[in-house]
Amino acid sequence: MELHRALDVEAQWCILPPWVRAALLFRALHDPFLPASTRMHVVLAHYAHHLVHRHLSTHTDGGASRRGLPSSHPKYFSCLLEAPTPDDAPPPRRIVLLHGWLMSHKDWKQTAWKLHRVHGYSVLMVDFIGHGHSPYPPRYDALLPALYVHQVRDAIVRSKWASDSHPSSRKLTFAGISLGCAVSLRYAQLYPAHVYVSPLLASIIAHAPCSEKIIMLVGAGMPTDRWYAISPLCGRVHRAVLASLDALVAAAPSLLYWLNTLYYAKALVGHLHLVQFTPTHQVESGPALDKVLRRFASTAIWSHVDVLHPLQLELFDPPPRRVITVPFCEHGLFCKLIDFLALHADRELWDDPR
Repeated sequence: MELHRALDVEAQWCILPPWVRAALLFRALHDPFLPASTRMHVVLAHYAHHLVHRHLSTHTDGGASRRGLPSSHPKYFSCLLEAPTPDDAPPPRRIVLLHGWLMSHKDWKQTAWKLHRVHGYSVLMVDFIGHGHSPYPPRYDALLPALYVHQVRDAIVRSKWASDSHPSSRKLTFAGISLGCAVSLRYAQLYPAHVYVSPLLASIIAHAPCSEKIIMLVGAGMPTDRWYAISPLCGRVHRAVLASLDALVAAAPSLLYWLNTLYYAKALVGHLHLVQFTPTHQVESGPALDKVLRRFASTAIWSHVDVLHPLQLELFDPPPRRVITVPFCEHGLFCKLIDFLALHADRELWDDPR
C-alpha cells in the first residue's frame, strides 16, 4: 500500500477510540461469521495505521516496556514546555504552535517561551518531518501534509495531552503559520473534540460570533480564487514537474535510488512533493472546511500583501472574532517576523473572550 493511500485510510481509522479499533481487529481475526469484505477493510485499516506510524516512530524490542523504557521513539523533533499543575486544579491552557513551510520551531521560540514563563501556559512545538531538527523520511514521496497531521497527533499523544483525565485538559489551542494553519484545520476536521471551544460559547455555538481556538496566521488550507494569487499556479507547476520526474523514473528506475539517497536531491524533490497540494494542503474543502472555520477559527492574522494565501473573509461565516493585518508586510517576511509581533502579550488571542 502506498503511503498517500494509507494516510487516507488512517484518517478514517484513527478517529475511532482505541478500544473500538482493538475490538474490531479482534473480531476480524477471530469471528468466522464476519463477512469477508468487512474483515478485509478492518485488516487493511490496521495495516495502514502501522504503515503511517512506521514513518513517525522507531519501535524497540518487546522487553523495553518491562525494563521501564519507552517502547518507541519518535523520528521527529518536538519541544514541550509543560506548566506544573496542582492535583486539585484544572490544567493550564495548552497551546500547539505549528510553523510553516521551510521554517522550524525556532520561529516560535520566543513566543512559546513567554507564553510559558509569563502566562503559565503549556506549549508544544513540533518540527515537521523534513524541517528543522526532524530528518527527512527514507523516500521523498513520504513528505505529505496529511502525514504532518498524524505527526502532530503523535506528539500530542506522547505529551499525554490526549489521555488526561480532566475533561478540559484535552482541549487544545492551535496557532499555525501558513502550512501549519492547514495542518491545524485538518487536525480539527479529524479530532474536533480535542480542539478548544470556549465554555462561554459552547452552549450557543450556532449563534456565536466566533468560537475558539485556531489562530490562523497567513493560513493555508483554503481554496484561493483571488486573481492575483499565485498558489494555484504554483501547485499546478509542481505537479507537472513531478509528473515529468515520474516519467523519468519509469524510464530509468535506478534514478529513484539516487533521488532517495542523495540528500539535496531528496530535499529538493521532497519539498516539491509536499507543496504540490498548495493552497489547500490536503484539507477537506466544502462543508467540512466551513464547519471547522465556523466553529474554531477565532483569529485571523495576515500580512498586508499576500499573493500565496490571501485573506478571504467571505470563506468565514461568521467572520473571525478578530482580524489583524500587519502593515507593509508580505507573506515571506511575515513568517520571519512572528517572534517580533509579540503575540504573547495579547491575552485576548489566547484566553476566553470576556
